[in-house]
Amino acid sequence: MKTQITRAPHGGLPALFCLLLSLSLTAGSLDAESPPNVLFIIVDDLRPEMGCYGADIIKTPKIDALAKQALVLDRAYCQEAVCMASRNSMLSGFRPDARDIWTKRDVREALQDVDFFPAHFRKKGYHSIGIGKIAHNSWEDPRCWSEKHLVPKNIGYEYRTHAGRKIVEQMQGKAKADGKLDPFRDIPLKIRRGMAWESLDVGDSELGDGQIADLAIDVLERTREQKDPLFLAVGFLRPHLPFVAPKKYWDLYDPEDLPQATVVDFPEGAHKEEYNRSRELLTQYRKLPKKTPLNAKTKEKLVHGYLATVSYVDAQIGRVLKKLRDLGMEDDTIVVLTSDHGFHLGDQNMWGKATNFELSTRVPLLIKAPGMSTAGQRSASLVELVDLYPTLCDLAGLPKPQHLQGSSFANLLDDPKVDDQEFALSQYPRAGSMGYSVRTKDFRYTEWRKVEGGELIHKALFDLRDSGIETGNVVDDKSLANTVIKLSAILERERDKKALQ
Repeated sequence: MKTQITRAPHGGLPALFCLLLSLSLTAGSLDAESPPNVLFIIVDDLRPEMGCYGADIIKTPKIDALAKQALVLDRAYCQEAVCMASRNSMLSGFRPDARDIWTKRDVREALQDVDFFPAHFRKKGYHSIGIGKIAHNSWEDPRCWSEKHLVPKNIGYEYRTHAGRKIVEQMQGKAKADGKLDPFRDIPLKIRRGMAWESLDVGDSELGDGQIADLAIDVLERTREQKDPLFLAVGFLRPHLPFVAPKKYWDLYDPEDLPQATVVDFPEGAHKEEYNRSRELLTQYRKLPKKTPLNAKTKEKLVHGYLATVSYVDAQIGRVLKKLRDLGMEDDTIVVLTSDHGFHLGDQNMWGKATNFELSTRVPLLIKAPGMSTAGQRSASLVELVDLYPTLCDLAGLPKPQHLQGSSFANLLDDPKVDDQEFALSQYPRAGSMGYSVRTKDFRYTEWRKVEGGELIHKALFDLRDSGIETGNVVDDKSLANTVIKLSAILERERDKKALQ
């Protein structure tokens, strides 16, 4: 049951999981009747625009194949559209305002009394292994893992692009010779991060995501015969900037056929603080202009690079899923595929994430579970990443911690048409204020308030029924006055319950 966010009770868990839920579980171990393994895959900055989400240009055959065996959630939302806050919210089961998750780079101290869901599974008898970016690179919580967290060398900024790698190594050598305390951090950011895109004539495993897939395959091979069930979390880096991928994935796309943003103007009447500082993001990389809008050639390279990296990661996901199948583990494994947030590709005159808008907050979410009867189906029910923790517990037959602020949507795997969540919440901080956003089936309503004191600064209502993207603030439309009152009351109710402060 939801502990803080109001949501109608589910109509019951899927029948196929009743047996799992009836297993006799002790506080620290699992019953001998072989509970399901879990493969949790999270991809950085992935928009829900793969083939299985109706994108006819982007090439994601491996994810699309998984979608035919999974339930595809069409309306899944993150709680904050930035890497660390979103992941910490999802992993802990807290919303960003809880323990001030949104303010802290390293939240482990603030969350010492709660377990991230990989740690919860570990304590309940799972052999838990993490590979790549799960929480956030060097801020992974060691309590989550039964073994040392696995990270390939190429995950660091200094190894994200080949063109900048030699320059970085040379500068590090000189800095060390000059007695610098931090030879890497003393190098200017733009040089450290290199180019914003790069097409390389290399094999998949010469880059970080290929190495992450290699590690995942190795783990599956060496753990297949172990007694304890496996919880394997795999975090891929791309399509996060810089857009670096082997040349063969760039060659999948003709620059003449790249998709174009359909809405290129910042939404009329939106709060100025909603703008995501695209210029600052892009100027962290070499050879990018300091001002937006970008010229046509730069836009083309960025979009091309994004699509190439998505296809590259898709191939790595396919390798991991193939190994799962080849080892005979597929039928006994829950598979989850999602992202930490979305990404603007010139849409609304923005690049990157860090807004409360649809393109930043909506994420792909696919779930496949043993024996499910809804394989290949879709659900339009509103769900949130904070709901994943209780959902995974239900699917695996584990007890749910009391602190969780999300609700299980495991029942959707039995009936995808269940529509019992009224809204999804997101938020984003900016300049001493916080934008709180509530997404319903038809609308997005956002209030910007001072962090100190809660004074209302700005409010916006966006009608998403036609375009599915914010174009203009209609908060003053008299015909929608009752909608504004209703959605404002939802945010007020959540503040009163301390889900939102």
